[in-house]
Amino acid sequence: MICEIIQVPGEPGSGAGPDAFKPGIDYVCSKASRIELRNLESRDWREAAREMRLTAELSEKVRKPYYHLVLSWHEHEQPTDDQQVEAMDHLIRSLGLEEHQAVIGTHRDTRRCHIHAVINTVHPLTEKVWSKSKDHEKAELACRQIELDQGWSHDRGHFDLVVVVTEGRRVARLLPKPAAHWDKVRTDREAGRRPKTSAEIRTEKRTGFETFDHSLPDPLKAKVRAAVEGSADWPTLHLALRELGLRYQPFGSGARVHLIGSTEYAKASSFGSWFSLSRMEKRLGPHVPAIADPEPDADAHLDHPVPAGPIGLEGAPSPEDEKATRAEAFKVTLLRRLYVNIHVDPRIAREIRFVALNARPPRIAFRDGVTVRDHGPELTTSASTRAARATMIAMAKAKGWTTVVPSGEDADYIRQMSLEAAAAGLRVMGVPPEVQAEADRIYARWQATRPMIDHHAEAARQAHLEDQADREAAVRDNAAARKHVADQKREVSAEAQAVIDVIGPGREPAASEKRRMVREVRDRLLANLSKAMPAPKPKPAPDAAKTDPAGARRIQRQLRENDARELDDLKRLDIGMVAAAGGWSDVSATHPDSSDRQGRRFRIYQRGGDTIKCTLTKAGHWLWTSNKSGRAGSVFDLWRLDNPGRTLGHARAALRELAGTTPVSALAERPVPAAPADPEDHDHTAARQRWEQASMIRGAATYAEVRGIARSTLDRFATELRCGPFAGILFAHRNLETGDIQGFEQRWERDGAKNQARFAKGGRKSLCVLGDLRSSTRMVVCEGGLDALAVAEIENRADTIYVSTGGGFGPETVRALARLAEGRRVFGAFDADVAGETLHARLVTIVPSARRLAPRGQVAGSSRICKDWLEVLNATKGTRPLHPPADSPSHPSQAPLSAPTPDDLPSLGWN
Repeated sequence: MICEIIQVPGEPGSGAGPDAFKPGIDYVCSKASRIELRNLESRDWREAAREMRLTAELSEKVRKPYYHLVLSWHEHEQPTDDQQVEAMDHLIRSLGLEEHQAVIGTHRDTRRCHIHAVINTVHPLTEKVWSKSKDHEKAELACRQIELDQGWSHDRGHFDLVVVVTEGRRVARLLPKPAAHWDKVRTDREAGRRPKTSAEIRTEKRTGFETFDHSLPDPLKAKVRAAVEGSADWPTLHLALRELGLRYQPFGSGARVHLIGSTEYAKASSFGSWFSLSRMEKRLGPHVPAIADPEPDADAHLDHPVPAGPIGLEGAPSPEDEKATRAEAFKVTLLRRLYVNIHVDPRIAREIRFVALNARPPRIAFRDGVTVRDHGPELTTSASTRAARATMIAMAKAKGWTTVVPSGEDADYIRQMSLEAAAAGLRVMGVPPEVQAEADRIYARWQATRPMIDHHAEAARQAHLEDQADREAAVRDNAAARKHVADQKREVSAEAQAVIDVIGPGREPAASEKRRMVREVRDRLLANLSKAMPAPKPKPAPDAAKTDPAGARRIQRQLRENDARELDDLKRLDIGMVAAAGGWSDVSATHPDSSDRQGRRFRIYQRGGDTIKCTLTKAGHWLWTSNKSGRAGSVFDLWRLDNPGRTLGHARAALRELAGTTPVSALAERPVPAAPADPEDHDHTAARQRWEQASMIRGAATYAEVRGIARSTLDRFATELRCGPFAGILFAHRNLETGDIQGFEQRWERDGAKNQARFAKGGRKSLCVLGDLRSSTRMVVCEGGLDALAVAEIENRADTIYVSTGGGFGPETVRALARLAEGRRVFGAFDADVAGETLHARLVTIVPSARRLAPRGQVAGSSRICKDWLEVLNATKGTRPLHPPADSPSHPSQAPLSAPTPDDLPSLGWN
């Protein structure tokens, strides 16, 4: 949960003057599902504003007596009105406002439950004004305590959470986050890197593509920043952005950057915090709107003349991929993906002069005057340059083309485009035989060296788009069927009404009987039409995670991000290591120009007749400049200066080696945040978000099936299971009070090795509960989720909940077990070994009536010695059917349910 202290737009600080009481209270109460008044004479909220204003006038010093608080919960958390009011009362007490006038209202008009409180900062008796000092810190502490008391998940704040136990009660304490944390936050915001919101995650799951905000390439951000730095006023900036195909437009309290010619936009802060509306207005003055978007051909004079025989590239998706390109998500994101793709390569991005996606046809112009035009099934260019060819290849891939045919009479262009397209993973057709053979060899090499994760990610995306196309076709078919039946019903009704009109309105018995018969025929025909209407073909809502159970797209994105992160880390390498490897001497202590004799943030190196001066930036990167040549750059550029002709890949390999041999003190300082004092309490927001992003278990192959769990068992408990990485399986651990996810067990196997971390990092253990809490009279406790599934499949009982402790008995697990044991018979189904006996003994200390339910010995008909329930399950499947037929009297659905006895399943070795 989070607390927001409302700030009136355009005014510094929180709160507002006395005039804000009436509109504020009207807003809170007009939408409220429950209203509470505190310390007010009137019981009618409509009189509260007048009373609070009169109280505020008792103080001559107060300027802003209006104080507005909002508490909101995650959309998966649904507190009752009582819980919300209790939470707000706790917050008010924590701020020291419990004796002040307040109007409280609970709201349920959005996905997230939230509660408002309008408070008067003037005390009604003492007339003193409440101090707002450290109100944000006090509010955050109150939120963390409410989460502990009511069992909600912890949201991130400005402080680290530490939980201490005082007189048996868990009490929240706040610790300031280390300076390194805030340095990283500032650096990330400056670069436009922000965590994805829940709405953005939902959009990605629906479309299968990253949102515009999170797909912006760094070269594009650099070009936008250069446009800002080169603009002295708003008109100049708008013109510079228009050449980039963008438009800056205020929205709400911030701004959006729109892609001209498309409905796509990104938050201005996605380009960097320096691009926010407030900072732009400080730089350029009050915002001046841009003129209307240019006409599609307004920039035609900038084009390079198109030659008589234009050269180009034709293409199409493969037959197996064509269906995916029909999906609406593919179509609506096409322009944005075209735009992003052409800016990924920094060398190409620097060459682009302007982008006109709203032109007909859309076109991209380069600094050398060359133009690329998009004609739909064909791309053309006015000249064959490296930038033009690379741009056409990027556009072809965004269009979903897998096969391309270079066109034109320029033989050099045909050859260059064929080889470059093949190297980018496009199959080339229709070129001269010698070029075709070379392109085929390059394409085969690309296929052989393509990372497997890229293949899986692309296959998952294609499958998702095909599912979307099927769903959209089904929706269209259903709509057409409904329209057809509706048209027929209108015709029948019209014909019946025409006959009734002919009969006339007379009251004679004969006329009335005729009208009645007509209506009966009409109603019968309408009923038959309704019955004849084809049943709709329901399709689940689009979810990209369902077609990607192994998380290939997420892993691919993480690898890409990790690659960028490694580059950033290597840029933090101490420049002295790179300089020493290149034969440079550190003269910082003796050089007359040195302003930092110890070389902490500024250094000078010499080699021969050249001198380089190095500065450590706030981001921890060393930048150098050569006095002799004027060249400059990072540690990568310094290494390449000393190793001419070598690539960035060579530089990265060399710096990796240097970083591996570098003492810690030689690296730029990057303090690590201190861990919370109590390891049992974590901020499990990240764990909850990972659970939300994981794909559903239905229809997906998982590690559980490899271990012998039946598909029907997984489907039975599908709400508590998700697919994990490497085709693994996740088991939900929920808060028993609220039902909210606060962590999960995870099991998978990769290359023959089982995962070691069995519980989600950042999560909090309680219990994984499989079964119906409302109807169960029996509880079986297991060590892990797979054990619980195995026992559930063996027993196949509807009166039992099967719970997993996740491998331990933490404080929250103990409380959950004690609560669930009330009114239920409890059995401990731990392994038949010393560890299992120890766990059962621990269970008995929590639930003294718990009975032992352990696998023992051998299953009849099998020579296998069974130690755990998974082994029992697999041994049983190898000897006989696990359950009787559904129509058998002994089937659980036909026979009364009871506690197991040694005779229930003698072959399984029950105790």
